Amino acid sequence: MSMLGATLEDLTALSTKLEITATDVGATRDAAVLLTSEVVEGVTESATRAQQQIATEMETLELSVSESAAQADATNWTGQNADRFREAAHGFQEAMLQAERTTTETFEVFRAAVVGMTETLDEFVRSLSISLSDAETAAHDMARAVTDQHENLDQVMNVGLSVR
Repeated sequence: MSMLGATLEDLTALSTKLEITATDVGATRDAAVLLTSEVVEGVTESATRAQQQIATEMETLELSVSESAAQADATNWTGQNADRFREAAHGFQEAMLQAERTTTETFEVFRAAVVGMTETLDEFVRSLSISLSDAETAAHDMARAVTDQHENLDQVMNVGLSVR
């Protein structure tokens, strides 16, 4: 036996499913925006923390060697080993200055890369939000079409058709 339209129960189930899908699409959009923001914040915070920790540890090393050099200078230490010590202390300070410059430069480059990454992720979020908003609207529209069909069938079944 052929049927005009569909059963009311099937239409109700389909409409409910589409409304749930629309809600899920909206939740997916919101989660993607949140997760993307967390990625950028996490990378930025980790980089800042790493640079601060590296700088603190280097300062501790520099202070230790500076104190040793000052102690050596305060004594009447002379000779070949004293000269070698002072030369090595100077080499240490130069190496630490280079390490500081390298660290600063590297993290500046990294921050610039994070800015680029942030811009890329922001564009992704905008595009994804638009697409998912469109999908959510389409799912609501599909659900509304099914609901309207349900109402039409219910009207025909309970009131009948009128011919003009």
